Amino acid sequence: MFPADFGYARARSLGHALDLLAAAQADGEEAKLLAGGQSLLPMMKLRLAAPQTLIDIAGLGELAGIGNGDGITIGALTTYRALQRDPRTAGLPALTDALAVLADPQVRARGTIGGAVAHGDPAADLPAVLLALDARVVITARSLAPGTRTTALDDFLLGVFATDLATDEIVTAITLPPGAAAGSAYEKFEQPASHLPLAGVCAVVTVENQVITSAKVAVTGVAGRPFRAHRSERTLVSAPTAPGSIAGAAAAVADGVRPLSDQHASGPFRLHLAEVLTRRALTRAIARATSTS
Repeated sequence: MFPADFGYARARSLGHALDLLAAAQADGEEAKLLAGGQSLLPMMKLRLAAPQTLIDIAGLGELAGIGNGDGITIGALTTYRALQRDPRTAGLPALTDALAVLADPQVRARGTIGGAVAHGDPAADLPAVLLALDARVVITARSLAPGTRTTALDDFLLGVFATDLATDEIVTAITLPPGAAAGSAYEKFEQPASHLPLAGVCAVVTVENQVITSAKVAVTGVAGRPFRAHRSERTLVSAPTAPGSIAGAAAAVADGVRPLSDQHASGPFRLHLAEVLTRRALTRAIARATSTS
């Protein structure tokens, strides 16, 4: 299929992109930002999205790159491939795990971390990892008094392709707080054609003297949005690094979750996958945390 007719404008700078968004809004038009296009363009071809204007921001170098400071700041236009090749991701094993199994080489070359977050796909790999790493989203808009706002990714994701992003706002960066995340891992069970996870789980733990001192577990592909499994996290803190602790946390990973169900997998199967993948992710994360402690 072919997308509906649309207008096209190429932004010369972040300020120009904000002006183009404001102009489209003033004209009552729906405008979408085009970065890597790996998610938006397929939806447009299927007529699941029909923006009247595309604003191309792919050339804005000011929104790409990775910086160190008080944690890690990743520009929204940083591609998956750039992340994969940056030595700073070596200290984030779960991120390395996810990038290694994310889609295919072509998508990794063009897809961007900002696009992955802003798209709000309930079955995307990176949001689960970023949730477990306590990521925050930096958003820029003309209507914001200081020009930007920062919100926790957990508050930013609202539902199926729904986020806390206004029509005049642009995701400009993702920030990760300081602190070691060597004890982390990501596991997924993918749909073979799309490589999207039918279920994916990221676990981040710290271990002292064979006792889990902190734990974060995030799940994607199972519900209407990636989510933190808070009950599983609570069962792990102060628990020994034993198979029983891992099994108990895995059994609670989807408590209260209303699973997705479609032609690719039923709801009960997705819940089963989440439990199995949680056991695997926690086992690997604990092993990594133990080897570096």
